[in-house]
Amino acid sequence: MHAKVIVMPKRAVLDPQGNAVRDAMRHLGMPEVRSVRIGKYMEIDIDGTNGNLESRLHGLCRDLLSNPVIEDYELESAEDGAKARTPKLEVRGQKSEVGK
Repeated sequence: MHAKVIVMPKRAVLDPQGNAVRDAMRHLGMPEVRSVRIGKYMEIDIDGTNGNLESRLHGLCRDLLSNPVIEDYELESAEDGAKARTPKLEVRGQKSEVGK
């Protein structure tokens, strides 16, 4: 099995690295750049296809690979091509995707 994980800062969280890259791009002649977000990309090769493997991967994404306070993650399993994003939460009575 092959999995891909993308970890990005939540939209509500300031991204100083992204802002620095955006400013540098503008300085180097790309004034059209509105925003840049810097994240992490991981590819994971796994032996076997244990039935609860995907839920264990979600646990690792949540507990090890991302900081759920300031980051969202997206997990894609190459076995079935399915994508799964950070779960949705009820926030002060409004249903919204975490970090949006």
